[in-house]
Amino acid sequence: MTPGAAIDAAALHAALPALLERIAAEIFADPVEVAEKGDSGLDFVTSVDLAVQARLEAELAMLLPGSAVVGEEGFAGMDTSARPVWLVDPLDGTVNFVAGLPAFAIAVVLVVSGAPVLAAVRDIVQGTTYSAIAGGGAFRDGAPMARRGHGARLAVLSSGLLADLAAHSPETLSRLLRSFKLRNLGSQALHLCHAAAGHVSLVASREARGWDDLAGALIAREAGLRYGHYAGSEQGISPGIGAEQHSLCAPADLFDTHVSDFALSLGPRKGPTP
Repeated sequence: MTPGAAIDAAALHAALPALLERIAAEIFADPVEVAEKGDSGLDFVTSVDLAVQARLEAELAMLLPGSAVVGEEGFAGMDTSARPVWLVDPLDGTVNFVAGLPAFAIAVVLVVSGAPVLAAVRDIVQGTTYSAIAGGGAFRDGAPMARRGHGARLAVLSSGLLADLAAHSPETLSRLLRSFKLRNLGSQALHLCHAAAGHVSLVASREARGWDDLAGALIAREAGLRYGHYAGSEQGISPGIGAEQHSLCAPADLFDTHVSDFALSLGPRKGPTP
């Protein structure tokens, strides 16, 4: 696209869920190859991750000519301010997928001038697509999302955040465990969509990166939740896409109540200044 050309976000938002549904139906039926990723033996990359990313790179570029497509498999700190960028996580929840646990998704967000403008998350197992357009609301399978009301106090805390709290503020962790029952499905994009739908009360993560968070974060914000970063929260500092997000997503009252709790997980020298 030419510099300064207008983006028809509504038309792209209408097309994106169908694209993710089609890619999922075609690729997840193929045989799967698995390789370890990194040195820990705790993470993997599969032929599905790579095939979905390749398809997204080709088809999203056609959907919005002149845009770039980057993601977890191949992200190299691309400048998202120069032109529209599709940020993708081709398989959020790869470890679940390898283990046969039914929680994994494709997550895509379009970033324009550094800001997310539309997003979609395809829940592969449930066959459901969550989506949002900035300023236009959040949707589930094309219908406006309505938050579910229930009395369960459920919080999703990432394993890295739990380790940080145990190391730096065990009393805060104990207090949180008295206030919430914990859940972790192993897919940050789905965690944020479940928060948007009202299934869980809050979602907090230390180690999620931008490709894990930004699609679900836009959906949650458009559903009426607050999303932010508990590291440097008082200064309004946002990390880069490739950095750990230190993120919190919750209704405004819970966000305000607990953002300082999660900041304590950073230790005495890294938390927000009193």
